[in-house]
Amino acid sequence: MHRNAVTSRFIVFVPPTPSTNHLPTQGQLLRLCASQKLNLIQTKHYYLACHLVRPLETADSTHPVLVCDTLPGKMSGGRNFNFPSDTPNWDEWHTQAEAEAQVYNFIYAAEERFTIESDPLGIKPIYRAETNEGILIASSIADICSISPGLSKHLDRASIAQFLVMGYALGSRTLHRDLHRTDTGERLEWSKDTGLKRSRPRRYRISAQIKTDTYLSAALSQVERALNASLERHCSGARKPINIALSGGFDSRILAAAMKSQNYPIRAFTYGRWHHRELRTAGRIAKSLGIEHAFLNYPLDNYYQRLSLFMSVVEGQSESKVTQIANLLQIDADSGSALVHGFLSDPIAGSHLTDWFPNDDLTELDEVADRLVKALAPSDSRLQLVQNVLGYKFDWDSFKQEIRSALLPTEKPYQSAVLWDIENRQRKLISPHLLLLGQVFDVIAPFYDREMLQTWISMPRVALDKRYLQRQQLAYQFPELAKIPRDEETTPITPNLKNQLLLLIDTVARKAFIKLYGSITGYRPGSIWSLGQGMANASQIQKMNDSIRDGDKLLTEVFDLQLNLSDETRALIQSSPENGDYQTTRLVFQLVEYAKWIKALPVSK
Repeated sequence: MHRNAVTSRFIVFVPPTPSTNHLPTQGQLLRLCASQKLNLIQTKHYYLACHLVRPLETADSTHPVLVCDTLPGKMSGGRNFNFPSDTPNWDEWHTQAEAEAQVYNFIYAAEERFTIESDPLGIKPIYRAETNEGILIASSIADICSISPGLSKHLDRASIAQFLVMGYALGSRTLHRDLHRTDTGERLEWSKDTGLKRSRPRRYRISAQIKTDTYLSAALSQVERALNASLERHCSGARKPINIALSGGFDSRILAAAMKSQNYPIRAFTYGRWHHRELRTAGRIAKSLGIEHAFLNYPLDNYYQRLSLFMSVVEGQSESKVTQIANLLQIDADSGSALVHGFLSDPIAGSHLTDWFPNDDLTELDEVADRLVKALAPSDSRLQLVQNVLGYKFDWDSFKQEIRSALLPTEKPYQSAVLWDIENRQRKLISPHLLLLGQVFDVIAPFYDREMLQTWISMPRVALDKRYLQRQQLAYQFPELAKIPRDEETTPITPNLKNQLLLLIDTVARKAFIKLYGSITGYRPGSIWSLGQGMANASQIQKMNDSIRDGDKLLTEVFDLQLNLSDETRALIQSSPENGDYQTTRLVFQLVEYAKWIKALPVSK
């Protein structure tokens, strides 16, 4: 028998030996628990602290505790989170958690051992550090650094290089040399007798069978069944009506159409400015479906408004551009209300394959790694700027080997590429959307589902190139939506004279007035993506560059990191927004803001 517990924050500290007492780390942990009102669940051979949202059924410490660590919005949504307690059954627990929580960690804690596992991608982070005083494992970098401040001092220069080039670091890397994030599917097991062991039994495994003989109609039926089953699994226990983030792309319109056809009560929301094509396309989709739809105004300073939320939730470990999604927090709904998000639809439907691998001629994983490196490499000028800033030559051979070592052998090399993208780019760059929105909403990601993934990844390459099967799904199952072009395209899947004329008129009007509108309002109008960079107007560009200019000493003080911020390099960084390179400026600025955040962390004394 075990006791069930639910939390959104946990810390584990394992001393070097079970009998070790009076360590500084131990004292820091106890003081943090007292000041933050964290509940100590285990204190005999190791320490486990959580913020419990409901009391344990019994205080009897001889019964193990199963802790489900999930997002605050999920806990407010009225989900069950009572996992069968007769005998330990990880498969059964994970099946229930994948349906109810989707984003979660499990900690099974007995007196002399514990096991930690996560959802398949480990979207809700688990961080690990090993010091002379023992092992620290927590769901937050802030908690680890508050307990053991020295761990934050040294950054990993290779990780910083990857971060400045791509916006994230690969695999288990964090920005800190001595702090690591669990890999996808990783299990941490500790016992008094054996110490800490790591394995990856829950890593996604790709179906060996490629359905090369599947006809289009059968493939569409498989995708439809998988989507409807996923919606049933994840939406049945959600509060109604269900909110949906509706953009002008394919993913959200497919979700909205599928939910409408299954009679889910839904209401759609799109953020942006009146002239943004994404917003106008979403309006046409909502009108075609006949669903309630509201526009959320995009504040010009949204990036700065949400930066503190980003630091507290994502903790600086991916691109801060994801703050854009926090516009959805404007939705007028109670905490715990359901919000559907299209996370993972793009990669599993093949959105990157055509760009990254234009020819279907891959035969070896070495080729996959080589092409991924070429696809991810920035322009020569931007790479040179990053290297100048770091005073560090980017080691492409090591980078390629790091990618190659992470590729799983599969029947077709392109499957390995898709899985690598999911485990790295999607996990590090896109999944923070779920973490940010999950602070308030019961976020539902129907494409983040094992059956959905297996269905898509078993399709032949021809079904994935240029999202062919997804386009056919719209044409055959939702033909009216196929007449509306994707917001980033000018031609619809199914040509329609009326819609084409409306698009032409709209495009001409936008091009005629948008430049004038931008000159009057003083900001870059463009698409909604241009507002996510934190440099919407001249004053914001100046604000960001001033922070970079003044951040040199701070980075050295907090991280012992010396960037090459010479006058020449600063001039290159400060000119980059006007030259179209928003990423370098923003990421260097983000490092400075991260240093400020780390410096401000409370340290218990």
